[in-house]
Amino acid sequence: MRSRHILRRNVVRVLFGAACTFVTPQVLRAHAIHTTMTVLTTTPSGPTPNIRAFADDFSATVARFPGRRAPADSSAPAVDVTRYVNAHFTVYDGAGRVVTLESCGIRRANELYWLCFRAVTPQSGTGVRLRNRMLTELHDDQVNIVQVENRGARRTLLFTKASAAALLGS
Repeated sequence: MRSRHILRRNVVRVLFGAACTFVTPQVLRAHAIHTTMTVLTTTPSGPTPNIRAFADDFSATVARFPGRRAPADSSAPAVDVTRYVNAHFTVYDGAGRVVTLESCGIRRANELYWLCFRAVTPQSGTGVRLRNRMLTELHDDQVNIVQVENRGARRTLLFTKASAAALLGS
């Protein structure tokens, strides 16, 4: 009876190990968390966001924005990336006008995109606000993290689909 119990336990272990061998590679490649991470540095000429996004989700959303099919290789043309970011990562100046962002670099590193943008329209004193709705049209549980670096101080803002614009600083 005892040897039968040990045999059954060993069979279960072998089957579990085999299952893990086939399932684990897929699980390791998946990212169950839906998020972007941005470090936004404020400068006298305006905010400079550096955004990190998962390549598969980001390229799919960027492609769908103008109505195209998502590419199998998770690529995204620079012009489409810039249009998408300007439509979904919105910076408002002190007068409430939308600040145009231009790309200062788009880089793909394995499964991530690293995006650099900078403000190109004039700033109007205090009251600069930000709203980050990137990828919220793809995932209902999307959370966009923005770390704001302003004159040596750092604070973190969280944005979801329903979030209002947040004040960047005084």
